[in-house]
Amino acid sequence: MLHDENNEHFPEVLRERRRFYRETSKEQDFWIVPNPAFLDAMPDVKKKVRQPCVAVVTTDKVWNDFVKLRLDRVYKGAVEGTGVECLKSNELIAKDAFKAPDPSKWTAPYLKYAPGWWEAFYPGNEDA
Repeated sequence: MLHDENNEHFPEVLRERRRFYRETSKEQDFWIVPNPAFLDAMPDVKKKVRQPCVAVVTTDKVWNDFVKLRLDRVYKGAVEGTGVECLKSNELIAKDAFKAPDPSKWTAPYLKYAPGWWEAFYPGNEDA
């Protein structure tokens, strides 16, 4: 999801949402949680999700529906618990976790997003 050409617009969706929140002085209510710990309590769901994985966690149901419609190969669900429990990661995803694209095969009219772009959306990085 973080490095998939089918979801190449995903970083832009998150950046635009963050920009809007900052301009309207709204507190951020969405995060990227790599390898979320809450999946350990959901073995049936965990089996359906390719590993390693990433969760987009938000308290905004309408925006959650929007994100689900904009992305490929996602599972939409709900979790209950404290903020700390819902945002806990079993393992972060390294900036160099993905092989760099072959420039001769990259056909998009824009450059690939920089490795590690997702770290700005980890819980606790709201000011990044």
